[in-house]
Order: sequence, then C-alpha cells, then structure tokens
Amino acid sequence: MEIERSAEIVWPYLAALEQVPLWEHGILEVKRIDSGPFFVGMRFTARRIYAGKATHLDGNVRIVEEGRSMTAALRGGPLVESLVTYSVDPVGADRCRVTYSATGRVRFPLNLLDPVFPALGRAETRQNLARLRRRILAGIPPTSNVPTPD
Repeated sequence: MEIERSAEIVWPYLAALEQVPLWEHGILEVKRIDSGPFFVGMRFTARRIYAGKATHLDGNVRIVEEGRSMTAALRGGPLVESLVTYSVDPVGADRCRVTYSATGRVRFPLNLLDPVFPALGRAETRQNLARLRRRILAGIPPTSNVPTPD
C-alpha cells in the first residue's frame, strides 16, 4: 500500500504496537513487555480474535531495521508459530510503500483451511493497510488512542 507520506513519518505508526488495534482488524490489544525502541528479543503480548474467539498470543521481535522493518514471532491460540513482518520503503520524498507479510503454521482444525488462508490474508491485509493509511492521512499522532476514521 502506498501512502502519501515519507517513510520517516509512517514508521512511528508501525512502531506504536499498542495502537495497532485501532487499525488492524481482529486485534483487541497489544502490550509491550519490554519498553524502548524495537530490539531483537523485545517481548509483547496480544489478544486477537480467531474463529470468533479471543485468544492470547506471545510475541517477540526476531529482526529489526529501525525506521524500516520489524519481524516478530507470534505463538499461542491456534498459532504454532507465525512470523509477521511490517516494512516501510521510500518511493519518493513524500511517499512510501508499506508491506505486510506472514508465514506460519496453525493448529488443527484451522490447519484444514491452509489452502484458503493466503487469499483471506491478502484481502484482510489490504483492508488493514487502508485503515492505517486513513489514520496517517488524517494526521492522528502515532501514539494517539483516537479511533481511525472510516
């Protein structure tokens, strides 16, 4: 998703983990256990809806390029383990591209849906990144709890 703001402006939105539920569907809460900027090994917890049920996830940062990308491992609920990456790449002075990718394994019986997960994930990712874009373009500060506009 391209966003009409510089990567330097967009990165703090991705780094504000506690605000992710304001733009990512299905995420109820994110809490950092370790404070400060992202670092390899940084821990956090999340509550997310899977199959209509709230589940607890434990996460830790595996790879970080400050101001550029972060990959985290998530475990818990239906996830055996999932690796998720958010990245922001400049495509001009006042424009950047935000991408999200995920790989992983889910437990039975959700693993029966493995063939359709990629299509479902792409559609949900597009919607989530569109909400993030609206939040940024509305000028809502990265750490604000103000709801994202529709």
